[in-house]
Amino acid sequence: MRLYIAGPLFTPYHREFHAENVRRLRAAGHDCFVPQEQEHNAHESSSVPEQVFQVDLAGVRWANVLVALLDGPDVSSGTACEMGIFYELARHDPEKIGMLGILTDERPRMRDTSNVGESINFFTLGPLLKMGAVCRSLDGVIDHLARWQEQLDGAGSQQ
Repeated sequence: MRLYIAGPLFTPYHREFHAENVRRLRAAGHDCFVPQEQEHNAHESSSVPEQVFQVDLAGVRWANVLVALLDGPDVSSGTACEMGIFYELARHDPEKIGMLGILTDERPRMRDTSNVGESINFFTLGPLLKMGAVCRSLDGVIDHLARWQEQLDGAGSQQ
């Protein structure tokens, strides 16, 4: 599958977390578009918003699946934007399979819905749950991708 890897990339933790996840996803046979690997992000000080948008938008359009890192006090605004664009594209493109979130942070799962201000915004979470799932680790993402691949392979053999 063609995966767009969404999530903040502003700290060494984020970049290393994405790099390790991408290494494992590629080893599992997936192609990955990773914003932090793109030239415009290698030299952030010289990047212009239009360039970042065009390159990353092309990646979102290319992908069959969006995998989003949801950790933090709130989902990154860029990640939420990528998720929204992917969702809208998927409404008109049957090659868009779904979205998966990675939420390793235990805090949102420990709260009830009365603490909305401290958990994932429901408007952001809604499209992800409508066309995918939230996983506690990359292992869950890899398992979910394998199930989607089996469904696609089964559908293809029935034609």
